[in-house]
Amino acid sequence: MDTEKAALFKLADYVASGIGSVAGPMLAAWRAKREAEATKILAQGDADALIIAAEGQATAMQTIADAQIRTQETLASSNFRIEGELNIAETIAQRIQFQEAKRQNNIASVVQLAADELEDKSAPNHEPDHDWTARFFGDVQDVSSEEMQTLWAKVLAGEVEQPGSTSIKTLGILRNLDRTAARHFEKLCSLAVILDTADDDARVPSLGGDAAQNALQKYGLPYGTLNLLNEHGLITSSYNSWKDYKISIGIPIPVGNPQVFRAPFRYQGRYWVLVPNGEWPAGKEFRLSGVALTQSGKELVKIVSIPAVEDFTQDLKNYFTGQGFQMMETHAAEPHVVPTAR
Repeated sequence: MDTEKAALFKLADYVASGIGSVAGPMLAAWRAKREAEATKILAQGDADALIIAAEGQATAMQTIADAQIRTQETLASSNFRIEGELNIAETIAQRIQFQEAKRQNNIASVVQLAADELEDKSAPNHEPDHDWTARFFGDVQDVSSEEMQTLWAKVLAGEVEQPGSTSIKTLGILRNLDRTAARHFEKLCSLAVILDTADDDARVPSLGGDAAQNALQKYGLPYGTLNLLNEHGLITSSYNSWKDYKISIGIPIPVGNPQVFRAPFRYQGRYWVLVPNGEWPAGKEFRLSGVALTQSGKELVKIVSIPAVEDFTQDLKNYFTGQGFQMMETHAAEPHVVPTAR
């Protein structure tokens, strides 16, 4: 098709774009190393040249020349006599070779996991964002944990399927996310209510309490854990903000029409609406308070695993009942029109 192609072929486009960005510094490092060897810089100058090469500096040769001059000046001023050439080139070269081999294995693992996610799927036929792929593959090459590689692979697969689904800013947050924080975030997402509208929202309801006062501690989200997630840029600093969820109850459409427009919210991978137990004026405000996810958090909530949390699910339903609603599952994932609830 003109507008779509097999997702695996599109994944190949992303890898070609991204590996090129990673290969650039690698080739620069190799080139600088060879040039440094050719100049036979002595002692620390030689070590400086190889370290610079390992870092892949674009201006390596100028920096190496400066290192030569500094080394010679140091040796001259200290009247230090070199009895033999310090030969550390081979050791550093082996280290570089090991590091680059490990990085390539990391990239290969993530790409394979992404391919598993995309098997038999299609994707829009678009040009990859080369800035995005450069950042992605530049970061993922140093991710060795299988658990974290799985997250990165889902991000890559999601970007192939829906370009722009994960921002470069979010990649930076993911890069600094360790396994402990990732597990806490997974717990948070398993409790989150998510509204997929133009004015989107994702939050963990505090069920009438205050999360800053440990209202969510019994569900594995004490105040200290919330602080950790906030420091990682995944939740907002106000732990008891609110969002008007009247759209999940129903907002009126043109006057005289006995119908309302309603958008389900997502919870535990399923879709739900709030049905009033009694009379509820269409369009009346309903504030749902709790811990809100940041934009990056909302992007990542789409790719984390969602374990079942039966105790919180029951308490959430009971909370809505206490507010005058029944939390009812619906098969209509998209916003839809229903008769006015009375």
